[in-house]
Order: sequence, then structure tokens, then C-alpha cells
Amino acid sequence: RLDYSGIALLIMGSFVPWLYYSFYCSPQPRLIYLSIVCVLGISAIIVAQWDRFATPKHRQTRAGVFLGLGLSGVVPTMHFTIAEGFVKATTVGQMGWFFLMAVMYITGAGLYAARIPERFFPGKFDIW
Repeated sequence: RLDYSGIALLIMGSFVPWLYYSFYCSPQPRLIYLSIVCVLGISAIIVAQWDRFATPKHRQTRAGVFLGLGLSGVVPTMHFTIAEGFVKATTVGQMGWFFLMAVMYITGAGLYAARIPERFFPGKFDIW
């Protein structure tokens, strides 16, 4: 369960600096976006630690929570791009790296939800 919490902290930790510096001159949107990411991240940690959601029955729910946390950067990204322009978003805002990060998070959530590689090699990846 701690691995899920670590993933949630990783996602939060990768969004917070980008949000803070991208909206440095816009304190109200910065506060709103940082609050949303932190609330979603803490929610993901709670879901990860809650026994009820630790069962295989709730695997899709856990994946959805993490997918939602990962997708929480879409609105701030669009906001920054519209407010500052595409050129500034791709240069100053480092949007290319941000999109790469989003693709990797979504891919990871998809692999987890599809149970890859465990689906193809049952028991081969069990550590304990």
C-alpha cells in the first residue's frame, strides 16, 4: 500500500512546482490549482491506505483515482496556454515535458488497470 502512496506523492510533487512557478504572478489561480492537486493527492493516499479499496474488486477504482490525479493538470495546462500563448507555454512553461509526464502517468495507470505483465505471466512477478 505504501507504493500507491508513493505514487500519489510523486504525482503531487511533480505538479506542485510547475503550478507554483507557472502561475507565480497569478496568486488566485495558483492557490486554486495547488489546492485541487493537493486534495486529489491526499484523497489518493487515503484510498490507497483504506482496507476497503485494497481488494481486487476495487482495482479499477484505484486506477481511476490515480488517473484523475494525473489528469488534474489538464485544466491548469490549458489555462496557462490560453493566458500566455502557445509559444510561451512550450518554452517558458515547459509544456513538452509536462505532456511527456502526463503520457507516462496515463500509460502507467493503464498498465496497472490491465494487469500487465501479471496478466500474461501469472505469479512470475510476485515478490512475497
